[in-house]
Amino acid sequence: MKWTNGHQLLDLPLPVGAEALAKAESWPALDQLMKEAVEKSLKPLLLKFKKFESIEHMLAIRHGDDPEEEDGIWHDDSSRVLAFSWSMNFWGLPSGGTLGIREFGKKEIELGPYPPGKLIVFNTGIDGFEHRTSRVLKGKRLVCAGWCS
Repeated sequence: MKWTNGHQLLDLPLPVGAEALAKAESWPALDQLMKEAVEKSLKPLLLKFKKFESIEHMLAIRHGDDPEEEDGIWHDDSSRVLAFSWSMNFWGLPSGGTLGIREFGKKEIELGPYPPGKLIVFNTGIDGFEHRTSRVLKGKRLVCAGWCS
């Protein structure tokens, strides 16, 4: 598969029940559901890009009405071989909350936010890339983010 500026943009349906759990803010149940989806659906897909032994994930929610909301810092996850962000924006698309990706020393590419089921697979510092998430200005941003080692 061809990489575009250090990333691939794909469609991967979210598991049944994810939207209801997110809207109910049932975070432990949603995390468990996504853990199963990461192992069963996402991991086999990611193994087509690169070989890795383990995969981690987390639910990352950001709110535009949070007074402490700010831009993330540039970092490269250099101990990991691949990273991903699986969109779960069930409340509509937020303002802000883009994923910035750049090759070291090059111009930033801003991605998203995207509707539910859109998957960004991206390179890490091992391949000379770094990333950050911009602050959410309005609305909510929910993704299942993760790394492969």
